[in-house]
Amino acid sequence: MPMGQPFDGYVEQPKRVSTTSLITFDRNRYSVPATFANRLVSLHIYPAHLEVIADNQTIAQHVRVFNRHHSPGQTLYDWRHYLSILQRKPGAIRNREPFLELPVAFKK
Repeated sequence: MPMGQPFDGYVEQPKRVSTTSLITFDRNRYSVPATFANRLVSLHIYPAHLEVIADNQTIAQHVRVFNRHHSPGQTLYDWRHYLSILQRKPGAIRNREPFLELPVAFKK
C-alpha cells in the first residue's frame, strides 16, 4: 500500500483583508500583499507560524506571536507586501511602520 501525503496539521479560518492589507488573529495584525486588500483569504494556523492562502497559493507567512498578558497586540509587517503601492503611488503610504525593517541596501 503506497504511503500518502504527510499530515499537515493546521487550523483554517477565513479572514477578510483590511484596506491597509492586514488580517487579525488573536489580537495581532499581520500584513499580506497589498493586492489582496478587501479580499477573503484563508488563514492556516500552525503552532509556530501562520500562512495566508489565496487562489490556492501561499501569499504570506509570519511567525506566530502570542499575547500572554492580554495586551492590545502587535502589528507584524513585511515591507515587501507594500511595494506594489509604492510603485504606483510613492506618497500613498503615510504610515512608515511597514518600512522600518528595510534591508540596508534599500535604506541607502
